[in-house]
Amino acid sequence: MVATEFHIDTPRLVISHFDSLQDSHCDFLVTLYDTEQNRDHKPVHSLMPDREAARKNIDSNDLIYSSGYGRYLAYTKIGVVGLKFRKFEGAPLAPDVGYGLLPAFQGKGYATEAAAALVRWFEEEKGQTEFFGFCDPNNEGSKAVLRRIGFKEWGVRNIKGIYSDGGTIIGMVFSKGLTKDLEAYGI
Repeated sequence: MVATEFHIDTPRLVISHFDSLQDSHCDFLVTLYDTEQNRDHKPVHSLMPDREAARKNIDSNDLIYSSGYGRYLAYTKIGVVGLKFRKFEGAPLAPDVGYGLLPAFQGKGYATEAAAALVRWFEEEKGQTEFFGFCDPNNEGSKAVLRRIGFKEWGVRNIKGIYSDGGTIIGMVFSKGLTKDLEAYGI
């Protein structure tokens, strides 16, 4: 993919597109996905075993350049933040914010800073007003991030359409700006 000049600046971070032509971006994804937290909580199909797998993953996210929805790099290569509009059958009908940091950067407010900035950018630049956030029910850090950025907690629910395999995950559901009942959004 061709690199773009897109970026969102925060007090401590620069949020930008991944560039599959940059080996350092690909290597960073391999490192991030190889952390203990990701190995324990991600489906096997989402792990990135090597640079080429990461490059293909970045290139598969080509809609980010036109729609904005997808995964972003939080510089200086400390983690990722994303807003995904899931396309799989049964997926929720609003995008969901997500984030992941290398262990050395967790607990320092970076995920909150990055997620808040990305949500704010989508509100201001794309007119997006409805958001979800999903996390493992035992992940207190992720729950705290979503609360700090103004998301409402709905408890543990079955969530469909998050992964291509069509399965259902059980996770904490958070939202911001919803105008209808959860059921109207596929939750």
